Amino acid sequence: MTEIEVAPVGERVIFSTLGVCSVEVHGGVASAIPSNLFRTATFILLSGNNVTISRQRLAALFWPDAHHEQAAANLRQSLARIRRFQDEHRFRLVEASFTLVRLDVSGIEWDLYELLKALSREGEVALADVCRLYNGDLLADIPESGAEFEDWLTEQRVLLRESVIAKLAESLGAGGTLSSQLRSKCARKLLSIDPGNEQAFQTLMREAADNGDYARLRQIYAKCEQYLMKEFGVAISHKTRSLYAQLLADQARS
Repeated sequence: MTEIEVAPVGERVIFSTLGVCSVEVHGGVASAIPSNLFRTATFILLSGNNVTISRQRLAALFWPDAHHEQAAANLRQSLARIRRFQDEHRFRLVEASFTLVRLDVSGIEWDLYELLKALSREGEVALADVCRLYNGDLLADIPESGAEFEDWLTEQRVLLRESVIAKLAESLGAGGTLSSQLRSKCARKLLSIDPGNEQAFQTLMREAADNGDYARLRQIYAKCEQYLMKEFGVAISHKTRSLYAQLLADQARS
């Protein structure tokens, strides 16, 4: 492994791969970032054995149509660009030996890495982290690569999105255990990912009624109804209609 001068403790390196991909180093956003830094790090994190993978596997992944020697040469050049970028900005994330490529996530604030940990935990702190960290699809603005990598990435995007949706939906169905602020945040985040999610609409309807904002309640219901009909050609569910009627009836009685 190549030794580099790592940034002093306390200087932040923020590596973002959800939504807009970026590297923020010591207070500034880096430019001229090798695209394969994002691809390589993400693939190893999600697919590597103990955050390590063979160079041969990476070469075949990124250049599946190239001859073995050409793919290996392409990978050498790619890793050299990654190494120069990391050396220039004094941090270490991707490291390579003659046969292996591995990750060193120590000292790196990486949204995907932190999100995976948050999805595996319970409690309000974990839910708040999920809402904060999931800011869009995995590697959403990275140019397309080889077909094999793109197929893998498509699958990973779906799996991650579904995991976040399931985590947020589970939290909204957990009765009154969440604070009202976090419940609202989870519902709004859920709608940003799954705009037709009726459970999230129901949560926001209850919130509006609890706040006495019945104009907002009607607005939320209408938005849900219009979205479902426009996007899917289906009517709003009986559960949501019943909740809406109940909340309006509660207003009339108050």
